[in-house]
Amino acid sequence: MSLTVNSFGNESIYSLFGGSSSSTSSIFGGLESSLTNLVSIRSGAYGKLVKSYYAQYDKEGNLKTKDSIKSKENTSNLSEIRNDASGLNKSTDALLAKGKNSIWEQVETTDEDGKVSKDYDKDKIYKALESFAKSYNSLVDSGQKAESMGVLTQVAAMVTTSQKTASTLGKAGITIDKDNHLSVDEDFLKNKANMTYVKDLFNGTGSYAYQIATKASMANSYASTELTSITGKKSYTSQGSYSLSADDIISKFDKTT
Repeated sequence: MSLTVNSFGNESIYSLFGGSSSSTSSIFGGLESSLTNLVSIRSGAYGKLVKSYYAQYDKEGNLKTKDSIKSKENTSNLSEIRNDASGLNKSTDALLAKGKNSIWEQVETTDEDGKVSKDYDKDKIYKALESFAKSYNSLVDSGQKAESMGVLTQVAAMVTTSQKTASTLGKAGITIDKDNHLSVDEDFLKNKANMTYVKDLFNGTGSYAYQIATKASMANSYASTELTSITGKKSYTSQGSYSLSADDIISKFDKTT
């Protein structure tokens, strides 16, 4: 058996070590590239690159920009406004209710001597007013951060109404601080305030509570409309399904590296 040895020229030697004058890919050149990629993967450089790439995209698969980040903040604020406005409306409903569900219905009480008298349930009224104040304050805080002119207008109108009614509210033990927050003085309300006067302030069409409820409803409406205009635009794949979340991709990559 004879062994044939092909002749080796300069070109063959160059090719073997990845230095072909004709730019031909060599075995060692490809091996070097593969080793470089392997080192990158093991060192975590590849993982960082993948994370960096997908971090540019939001959950809907849209490229993050300053505008998209701002839009997310606006969406979060609008959702908060809706929740706060709904909470305030719920609180005012309790104050505006009439009939057997009204907190203003006087109840009979019997003292130690057996004397029966009728009076307002001051504990129940205080709790209702305290709930109203907390809900009002929450909407003032979230509403003043809104970008929607409609929301801002309604919240500003709420604050203006309260400022104009400040002296009247004071007679019910309710004060307004520098942040436009309401606070209820429990002792004053229960022991010094005229409860019939307080009832007129918070119960009935045209009352202070009624005016605040109307503005809160309008703020909710504006926030809902604005929110729908933003979240109504969804990102879909060509097959009609939602795009895979970049956060999901990064999370899955973390589990495998």
